[in-house]
Amino acid sequence: MLARSVDLQPAWVLHTRPYKESSLLVDLLTWDHGRISVVANGARGSATKKGKPRRGQLLQPFAELLVSWTGKTELKTLKALEQQRVHALMGARLFSGLYANELLQRLMQPWQSVDGVPELYQWLLEHLAGDASLESVLRLFEKQLLDCLGYGLPLGCDVGSGADMCADNYYRYDPENGFWRLSGSDSASVPNRFSGKALMELAVGQVSEASLPELKRLMRMAIHPLLGERVLRSRELFRAP
Repeated sequence: MLARSVDLQPAWVLHTRPYKESSLLVDLLTWDHGRISVVANGARGSATKKGKPRRGQLLQPFAELLVSWTGKTELKTLKALEQQRVHALMGARLFSGLYANELLQRLMQPWQSVDGVPELYQWLLEHLAGDASLESVLRLFEKQLLDCLGYGLPLGCDVGSGADMCADNYYRYDPENGFWRLSGSDSASVPNRFSGKALMELAVGQVSEASLPELKRLMRMAIHPLLGERVLRSRELFRAP
């Protein structure tokens, strides 16, 4: 049963869009309630008549918030808002954050709290705001998000024999079953072929630069079936001139 009223819930903004004449419809990732949507009345505009910033200026991506809401239906009304901290992201790191936000919007069901996701998102923002390898951070975020949502990759063993993976071997990724060990000279032509070294690195969360291109390809293959027919709009940002 949805709580009618919640006060001072830690949250982050995933997306905002105009709603009616002066309001915003806001998708939030909350600590205890998962992904929710709220209406922020009178949030649009530069400032109030008294010169105070409108809520819309505080409802920006990558800001740590405390929010309060009320309402009887799934779509709640924002009552109060406190901004705690803002992670200033620019360039490719900004685009990466927007990509992560869109993934959370698309893959999480509304009003379903998922253990580990708020902590993972907090980890992501801290690393995007730092100087860590951007591609490494994204691959580890994707991998851990799938784990949290119950779609984790079966890393670590060959499904054909049950034997542990070996760094020197190559494996074919089967989305329905897992990874099958490849053998023979023709294995190089297999399109969904991945090195045991890269897969083992991903399993333990220590990804090398050399493994990043194939891990990016792997994560796209793993995530694509979960998205349906709609493409991720945030990926277009990386292609912009």
